Amino acid sequence: MHALTEAGHSYSSAARELGLDRHTVRKYARARTWHEVMRRPPRRPSTLDPYLDYLQQRWDEGEHSAKILHQELLAKGYLGHYQRVKMAVAPLATGPASGRAARTSTLPA
Repeated sequence: MHALTEAGHSYSSAARELGLDRHTVRKYARARTWHEVMRRPPRRPSTLDPYLDYLQQRWDEGEHSAKILHQELLAKGYLGHYQRVKMAVAPLATGPASGRAARTSTLPA
C-alpha cells in the first residue's frame, strides 16, 4: 500500500489494484505506525489494578481459587466484584506455569 502511494498512485488506483476500499487505503497510507490505525482505545484503569501484584503473589504461592482470592481482597479493602477477580486470574490458570497437568486424550483401539 505504501509502495503504491509513494510511487505516485492515487488512493483510488491503489484501492482498485489491491481490491480494497479507497477509504481503507487512505487510512493505512496516511498512518506512520500501526498504532495509528488501531481502533481499540487504551485500557482504562480498573479498581483491581492496585491488587494485581498481590493476586500474582498469592497465585505463585499456590492459591488458585478465585473465590478465596476475592475474599482476601475484600479483607484488604477491595470493593469490586468476584467476576472481575475471576477474569483476572483466568489467564494465570491457562499459562504455561499453571502447575496443572496437560490433558491427554487416548483414542479407542
